[in-house]
Amino acid sequence: MVTTTNLIPFHEILIETTVTNEVSIVKSWILTALSAYREDPTVIISLNSKSHPQDDAKTATLQLCIKTKCLILQLLHMSQITNLKDCLSDLFDDERFVFVGIGIAKTVASLDGLIRVIAKKVDVRDLAKVNYPFSYGERSRLSLKAMACELLGFCSWRPKREFCPRDLANDVLDEEVIKFLSVDAYVSYEIGVKMLTQQML
Repeated sequence: MVTTTNLIPFHEILIETTVTNEVSIVKSWILTALSAYREDPTVIISLNSKSHPQDDAKTATLQLCIKTKCLILQLLHMSQITNLKDCLSDLFDDERFVFVGIGIAKTVASLDGLIRVIAKKVDVRDLAKVNYPFSYGERSRLSLKAMACELLGFCSWRPKREFCPRDLANDVLDEEVIKFLSVDAYVSYEIGVKMLTQQML
């Protein structure tokens, strides 16, 4: 089993990404998050996933991100799935955590059997339409990259090379795949923060 910690440079910040197929590492990351934000009434966390390149019914990776801390779970290579369900439920059942992402309902559905319930989830695409009705109200399909560019100024974050979708199924993810997944998760988080903060004002 392989667990790596990667520092991903992106727009003058460093995203600290843990990549793992070990339940113990997932549990440790979640416990650290629960402890770090135990005094916060609301905690925003992004939730993303990528499907198996040959079978959309299977999920290859699950990505979580809070601020600049990301976790990539390699679900295709994860053992002890029952234990994984138990430790994920500690996070997903906590009503202080608001999970954000594009197409988050589809993401949750793809994880059926792994996630029992999510206390709070919000689609950032829907938030953009509410907060910017004149700009986004008629745009039913908003891509993450378009929103990142228009809302956050993150207009260039393609991988150095075009990787094959099959790379997501590898037991060891290469640097460009990790960067792609990390930036996806981080950008989803930042859009969620921006949208939800505006709603609270």
